[in-house]
Amino acid sequence: MALWRLPVVAIGAAVAIGAAGCGGDPGTDASGPAQIRALLNAQPATLDPIAGARSAQVVWATMVEPLVNTDADLEPDRTGIITDWKRSSPTEWTFTMRPGLKFSNGEPADAAAVVNTLELTRDSETSILKTYFANVESIEAPDDTTVVVKTKRPQYDLVNLLTTVYLVPPKYYKDKGPEGFSAAPVGTGPYVFDDAKPGREISVKVNADYWGEKPKNTGVTFTWATEASQRLALLQSKSVDIAMDLPPSQAEQARKSGLEVVETESAMKITAFLESTKPPFDKPELREAAALAINRDEIVQGIFDGKAAADAGMLNVKPGTQPQEKVTADPAKARKLVGSAAPSVNLTYPSAQYTNIKEVAEAIGASLEEVGFKVKFRPLDYGTLVKEVGGRQLDGLYLFAAVPNAAAPDFFASGFMKTASITGNCPDPKIDGLVAEALEQKDATAAEKVYDELNTLAVVKKHCYVPLYKQMYAYGLGKGVKGAVYGPLNTFDFTKTTR
Repeated sequence: MALWRLPVVAIGAAVAIGAAGCGGDPGTDASGPAQIRALLNAQPATLDPIAGARSAQVVWATMVEPLVNTDADLEPDRTGIITDWKRSSPTEWTFTMRPGLKFSNGEPADAAAVVNTLELTRDSETSILKTYFANVESIEAPDDTTVVVKTKRPQYDLVNLLTTVYLVPPKYYKDKGPEGFSAAPVGTGPYVFDDAKPGREISVKVNADYWGEKPKNTGVTFTWATEASQRLALLQSKSVDIAMDLPPSQAEQARKSGLEVVETESAMKITAFLESTKPPFDKPELREAAALAINRDEIVQGIFDGKAAADAGMLNVKPGTQPQEKVTADPAKARKLVGSAAPSVNLTYPSAQYTNIKEVAEAIGASLEEVGFKVKFRPLDYGTLVKEVGGRQLDGLYLFAAVPNAAAPDFFASGFMKTASITGNCPDPKIDGLVAEALEQKDATAAEKVYDELNTLAVVKKHCYVPLYKQMYAYGLGKGVKGAVYGPLNTFDFTKTTR
């Protein structure tokens, strides 16, 4: 989480409502491909995939590619930079790369580059995935297309983790540093960096030397607007081709105006984190009271009109899945647990990062007050919230999106449940032991039982987490726009998009 301490050179802080990229029709030719205009819900904080939260990968993944691709079931496949792998022992993996790849700046995208990227991911102070690779002991490249990874202990999901590691060019990244790389990313992807107007837009153009299938457009221009009503208005006025993250009311308005709206159940899990190391939630009975006070089904129906998926678990990663055991709302029992103490609790949330998050925070606050808590609301910008999470500055309850960048339960277990995790809000040696035990299983099927036990302990018994819902992600398409594909792991494929 140290990335938020870095200034971002290429991107300013203003909201791009009247951005130049919105008003015109860049790159359009009636007889050929067009420049696609995509409107985001927030300005990307950084375009450095080593340091950056995956909410910004919609932009950087046009230029920088993951080591391993995923299929329609979110499982690793062999179609990307890494084309094969073998587990030669419980603690050793051998990966085979696609030969002859180059970065867009001419550097070789070979096994040595993979070693460098994995070492940055494991060792860099700014690495957002650092905790996930702490078990990696060594990374070697015996030749240009072979990478051998050895772990300290068995780790069945290493291939899954490589689906969220993006390959960066060693020399360029070293010369520029995280800040400079963010200003002008270089990768092996279907697009290359074109331009950035601070606070207004970021644009990419087609990579003429791309190793895979070439895009059907000339590039993508990204702008952003934090207000959903503004995103809808820009889409309706034909100022943009794709408007991301439309809440249910705006999505319905877009449909009524004759526009296409695509809805996908995202794997983004909105969760209430209870800080168990500080008052008031250092008291187990108050954590239980808070968990029993919150009714996730009412939130989904009342705020999202059913256009979200109520979710009661932390480790059920893929859309459509639920845990074996869950906490069901019981305000009467919560009231008894709170008693007459009227404990004060801070409720912190990112004011503009997630769909309808202000309304969600207000609903949770009302539920807590109904059972006897005194609630103080703390709306923060997303960057400040991440700083405070990483710096262990928060107390009370805070709302945070747990996004499984890789479709494996350990992404949540190591990321949010271990003592040494991103949030660190529920330190417990037993939890740490179960996280390690799960990874040491032979495969995902064998690990499932351990993850069920872990979820029951952390969510149902200790009440450190109140999972709320998986977001139903909706985006609107302008007239004649086709081929834009959103994936549940917050990915977006623009390569087949036309208008």
